Amino acid sequence: MGLVGGAVLLAGGDASAEVVRYVDREGRVHEVAVTADETPVSRVATPEAAPALSVQPGSGTTEDFPYASYVREAAKVYSLPAELILAVMKTESGFNPKAVSRAGAMGLMQLMPGTAEEVGVRDPFEARQNVLGGARYLRILINAYDGNLTLALAAYHAGAGVVGRYAGVPPYPETWRYVRGVLILYRRYKEAGTARTIGAGDSN
Repeated sequence: MGLVGGAVLLAGGDASAEVVRYVDREGRVHEVAVTADETPVSRVATPEAAPALSVQPGSGTTEDFPYASYVREAAKVYSLPAELILAVMKTESGFNPKAVSRAGAMGLMQLMPGTAEEVGVRDPFEARQNVLGGARYLRILINAYDGNLTLALAAYHAGAGVVGRYAGVPPYPETWRYVRGVLILYRRYKEAGTARTIGAGDSN
């Protein structure tokens, strides 16, 4: 995969967007932008550019979110929206506490061994530790990128070193798909009032 163009800034005052162009493995040129509301949008309609999301918040009961109390705790401790934690958890593991990726990421929030150690998680497969550790790592990244959620999610997925190397979201289709998918799901949860839902009671 080769980078064929740098980032450019679109005119429009605060409504600017960073645009990245890249060539995929099939030689197709893509142009992807982060709009003012920090939602990555692809300007090329390809299968890789669209997130595969079929998740919708359910009936509004805490049973829809089996780790609600841990999410509430993590959201309070690290001053994060509960919907964001849920969106990352759903995208990363599908709420499977035993999930392991091909790269070795573990648990609900898919923590790599080094990351788990960094955020004080001794057992990545213990749900509460994993949720709190993932939320802590999200907070660290959000702080590091001055509140830029798009960059924080890109770093969560691809690594902070890669984001630093490209001085922005790396031109990888899977990373753009991940960031866009998390943000879409985050908004769906917010629109459904999920924070109120998981604040109603425990369901572990």
